[in-house]
Amino acid sequence: NFLSENPDTPVAEMDSVIGRIGGKVLLTVYFRPSAMLFAFLRDRNTSQSVLDCFDRLWSEEGAGRGLFRRIFPVILTDNGSEFSNPSAIESAQGVHRARVFYCDACASWQKGGIERDHELLRLILPRGTPFDDLAQDDINLALSHVNSYSRPSREDKSPYDLFAFRYGTDLLDKLGIRKIAPNDIILKPSLLAR
Repeated sequence: NFLSENPDTPVAEMDSVIGRIGGKVLLTVYFRPSAMLFAFLRDRNTSQSVLDCFDRLWSEEGAGRGLFRRIFPVILTDNGSEFSNPSAIESAQGVHRARVFYCDACASWQKGGIERDHELLRLILPRGTPFDDLAQDDINLALSHVNSYSRPSREDKSPYDLFAFRYGTDLLDKLGIRKIAPNDIILKPSLLAR
């Protein structure tokens, strides 16, 4: 109902990507207008770890309040236990910052953009790959390659270019995501081989 009354509102899709059960996990956020994917490495898959990521983005060191509200007016996620405190994501210190909605049960297609980008991320981090030895810089490198990959659905533009056009590059720079030249893009586990 909210989106039918506010049809031009950008939607961010949110999910988790598991390395190994009980190990480090990724919080992923996908921006529909640009197909941009962010991922934040967390030690545990808890609601507090999700909230900590959003609090960092809300701060001036992250996106800052103005940009945060522009890129996160609506967040769509599933009902995983890590997303069980939507009011804490929606408000910080009594200030409204976003609206969180849940997909219908068994309807992951309602956040199909993030599921498709997970497929690209899984080319670099295949299922079963533990994330415990990875650092956020490793995740940023993987995201730089995924987000520099041009999409036919976006008129052969990359998510990086579309996001930068709309919001600038300050947040991308702060998050350590950079543009990779088309011939240098690697979507294989060898990208993070040590």
